[in-house]
Parts: sequence; structure tokens; C-alpha cells
Amino acid sequence: MKNLLLVISTLSTLSVFAQPVITSNPQSVTSCVDSCVMLRVAANGMNLSYQWQEDDGGGFVDMTSATAMSDILTVCDSGATAPSSVNYRCVVTDGNANTVASNSATITLDSCLAPVADFTFTFDQADVCFTNTSTNAETVLWNFGNNMTDETNNNTPCVDYGTPWYFDVTIYAYNDFGSDEKTMTIDLVGLEELSSSFDVFPNPTQNIIYIQAGSKIESIRLIDLNGRTMLTNAAPTSKTQINIESLASGVYTMVIASEEGLMYHKVVKQ
Repeated sequence: MKNLLLVISTLSTLSVFAQPVITSNPQSVTSCVDSCVMLRVAANGMNLSYQWQEDDGGGFVDMTSATAMSDILTVCDSGATAPSSVNYRCVVTDGNANTVASNSATITLDSCLAPVADFTFTFDQADVCFTNTSTNAETVLWNFGNNMTDETNNNTPCVDYGTPWYFDVTIYAYNDFGSDEKTMTIDLVGLEELSSSFDVFPNPTQNIIYIQAGSKIESIRLIDLNGRTMLTNAAPTSKTQINIESLASGVYTMVIASEEGLMYHKVVKQ
């Protein structure tokens, strides 16, 4: 009798997953204050899991929010201050622990406020320089009130009006959330006659400027080309002086208020 040897082979099935592949990357987006946005990622693979990461300047780190382990991430501003931006990406892992990272996307936080138009100006006689001080404005246009305009998004235009008169100057401010405008009347009438009653010397100078007037001087301000008041003097007298030694070299506008009115005079600090 022959012994029959029965050999039974047991076959085990081994599942091999391909490397996960990102098919759709998250896209950068702008978010408004007090609102939320969503980032989406799509990938091919088996038994996929997701881990969103954020980078606010120190490198990518895992997130722990409720949607940080989903293919769709919801991000709310959480009290952040606009403007600001944070980068995000998603690391996708399959059942064999193979990983792939998506491209990064940036969420930019914006105030989403309409602009508020405003401007300042300085002048020496009929030569007037304007400075855009609007807030939230991406584009500005100017109407100088003398049939001249500027549509080049110029923040610091200058205009030589030639002769003293009254000019209504308007700035128009725009952004994606609205527009605004502001008009101011530039009064150049009588500046030449008024300035003849004043004596400002020496000019240019490195330190002391003397001011003499035919009437009592109420106050003196020195304004830089950006419209910022750099010095003030409120001593009521017909003769006074100011020390500009501490100021940077450049051109300033002196605004003298007296019993006769206002005078604007260009001062050069050496």
C-alpha cells in the first residue's frame, strides 16, 4: 500500500496599493474678516486619509481643527487682523503609509471694506502738491478743478495752477468692495499779496528761521512733503523764530496763521 502524500498549499492574497496621486490641489483664496472659507483636495488611491497643515511663517505644522483630517478644510479668521496671510497644504496617506503632499494654497485675510477717500496738500504760491491719504484704496483718480485730471493711480501729484484762484479738487478712491470720493476747495486767491507782508529768512538754512510780519503771528506750522506737521509754534507776536536743526534735509511748507489770514511758504532745510 502506497502512502499518499497530500500537500495542500495555502495561498495568501497580498494587497498592494499604488502611491496616492493628487488630482486636484487646493486653490488660494481671499477671505473677509468674520467669515470662513473652504479649501479642497482630491486624490486617487486606496484607503486614503488626510492631514491638513498650516504655515504662518515658521514652517508647516499639522492642524487639529475639526476638518483638518478631511478632504475639505474649513478656515475661519479666528480674530486675525487684516491684512494677513497663511499657507495651507494637505498630506494624503494611503493604506500602505505612502504619502504625498498637495501644492500649498494661501488664504489672504482682507478687511473687505470699501475705501474712504482723503488727501492732503501743500503749496508754494500756485504750485500745489497733493498726497493721497485714502484708506483701503487700491486705485485713485484725481480731478484738479482746472480741466486737468490724473488717471495714473498717482499718490503724490503736483500741479502748477499758474494764477491764484479757487479750485475744487476731487480724489476718487476704488477697490473691489466699493468706491468713495472727497472734494476740497484749494484757495489760492491773495497768496501773493499776503506773502509780501511777511519776511522769512534765511532760506535755505540749517537751523534758525526768522519770521517777521506786519501783523501779529498767531501760529506757525512746518509741514513735510507727506503732509505731516513736523514743528509748531504758537507764540503770538509779529516777530518770531523756529529752530529746524532736528529736521531732515529737504523741502518743507511753512503755514503762517496771522490776523491777515494764512500764508504758505516753501522752506529748504540744508
